[in-house]
Amino acid sequence: MMMTLHKIVYLLLCICIYYTNASPPIEQVMDKLIKIISEEQVLKPAEYKFPQWEKKLGLYRSEVRLNFFGEPVQAELRKNKYINVFDNNMFATGWIASVLLETNMYGRAPKTIDNEHLSLAVDAIETFHDHNQNESSVPLMTFWSQTYNQTTNAWESTPDNLRDLIADLDDNLERLEDILKVLGIKNIAQLIDRIRSTSEGLKNAFEIPPDFDDTYLNIGLGVQLKLLQDKYPSLYFRWLQTNSNMKKIIDLTLRYSYRPSSPYLDQNTIDPRTYFWMRDFIRDNPQAIIVTTWAQNITEVRTAAQKCIRMPFNLNNVDVTVGANVVYGITSAIMYDLLDFKDYFNQDMQTLYLSTASLIAWSIKNSMKNRPDLAQVYYPSHYNFLWYGSRTLFILELARHQQKVVPDVFNRVYSLLSDTYRSDVVKFFQDNVRSDKSSYDDFLGVNDTNIFGKSEPTGEDRIFSTAQTVNILIASFTYLDGNTGKLKWITDGPQIDTIKIMVNNSISWLLDNIFKYQPFNCFFSGSVKGFNQLPFWYPANFYQYLNGTTLDPDHFDTKTQSLVDSIVGVSGYIDETSYERMISEKHFNISTPTTFNGYNSPGAEFPFWSSQPYTHSVTLLALAQYNNLDK
Repeated sequence: MMMTLHKIVYLLLCICIYYTNASPPIEQVMDKLIKIISEEQVLKPAEYKFPQWEKKLGLYRSEVRLNFFGEPVQAELRKNKYINVFDNNMFATGWIASVLLETNMYGRAPKTIDNEHLSLAVDAIETFHDHNQNESSVPLMTFWSQTYNQTTNAWESTPDNLRDLIADLDDNLERLEDILKVLGIKNIAQLIDRIRSTSEGLKNAFEIPPDFDDTYLNIGLGVQLKLLQDKYPSLYFRWLQTNSNMKKIIDLTLRYSYRPSSPYLDQNTIDPRTYFWMRDFIRDNPQAIIVTTWAQNITEVRTAAQKCIRMPFNLNNVDVTVGANVVYGITSAIMYDLLDFKDYFNQDMQTLYLSTASLIAWSIKNSMKNRPDLAQVYYPSHYNFLWYGSRTLFILELARHQQKVVPDVFNRVYSLLSDTYRSDVVKFFQDNVRSDKSSYDDFLGVNDTNIFGKSEPTGEDRIFSTAQTVNILIASFTYLDGNTGKLKWITDGPQIDTIKIMVNNSISWLLDNIFKYQPFNCFFSGSVKGFNQLPFWYPANFYQYLNGTTLDPDHFDTKTQSLVDSIVGVSGYIDETSYERMISEKHFNISTPTTFNGYNSPGAEFPFWSSQPYTHSVTLLALAQYNNLDK
């Protein structure tokens, strides 16, 4: 009898331990995520009055932080909940809205967003149109919304909270110091010094023109609203009212593209950092047309700079993350007949589409030539970049199963991406998975230590990176079955078995750990993350001031002279022998930075943009898609 009682007690104890340690049901976690995301949307706008930040109606939480790292007092300056600036940008809200819609399109989950909250987000996004266009309904977008300057008679894009913080910096820093002392934050002096030094660089970033990343994110959102008209009946037609001029957006995409073989300066001249990492691609693809970041060229910046509208360093660049979003936007707009977009998909636009997709595949296969800081110059998260690219592969795979008639160039891009994502990207994950064989880190918190200097990573982008890994693998190896509504694996076999194990492991880890780590990410940053990322130190063959006068880098004192109004770039193609010689030389008396030591480099702490609801959204997408797999 006693033995039986012991067995019963032991059995009950085992059951209790099992349920204590068991992962919460996936539906329960998704419900919680949907609630958290909803609570992060601004439903009551606020005006700036330091330390209260301006918050615009309909936007989701997004914040600027400084990438301090190392011992606990340093790391605290990065992750403390009070040390950040709320940022009103389009990018975070655009992606969160898109991901929430995609979750219900491809996954199995409760409704992620109702019409009222989506309407608020769409209305907020509409305020980020470029108001300097002389035609109506042009879907050219800005990262920050614009304000009208009566003096210059132009609309300027600016981050309102950062602008206001810096406008009265000394007074605000004194008040910030007092607040942090009350909160018990240590190392305040270092934080204040870094804010001061960073603020000088940020001032130039306040004048940016429209960009093609936000622009094609908005195009992709428009496609989603079209496909979901039955669920959100009025929103697509509202979107059309200000986004219908597809001819103009294609004209602008081509006007500002990079064409290394063009005889025209506006087309063949690029940021020296871009040329440094992708010169082999340019050599092998001289007739390429590649999408750039900014909707501005050299001719325009010479006069627009006076109106406070200028590209950083007065010159365009190429970022593969921007390219991935543009390729997806083009693909979805043509596949799903977004207005008359496909009518303007001319030969140059097809070349741009293929060239940009080819660059994405090439950059992955060549590990960004070991310079991700230059290849992803504004978007450091490698996992985020890979997901953006995988979304195009997913809908191209879907088109094949639906037997859609698509342009021939789509098939070429499909071949490029399927080869890259089903081999090189898988290998990247296998090489970079953590020791638990389930989770992934990017760089936030990976170089933190304890008070004794021993490594103690905090994994602040672990949730984001792991969720995006799941999303990438599902996008790369499944398609949506039109009959069942299920996600089906593209084939059977040993590789799919391996992918299934990888996905299962990561989903199990997410369910166990989703609320145990900071849900940070680095979805955006400035192009300079330390001294070595300044473009002036890289080989160039074009040196001018905005007024057209020549600049001599060999007789220029950077301590007493300013480069703010300079244009330093690479025009055309430089043969490799000459370029290697230029690398060995100094530029403005500085040696060429030929290596990248990671984003956590002492003395190179940089501002980065993070959005916790964005992390929660992509995690929700991963869980919902997994929940919809035809296992």
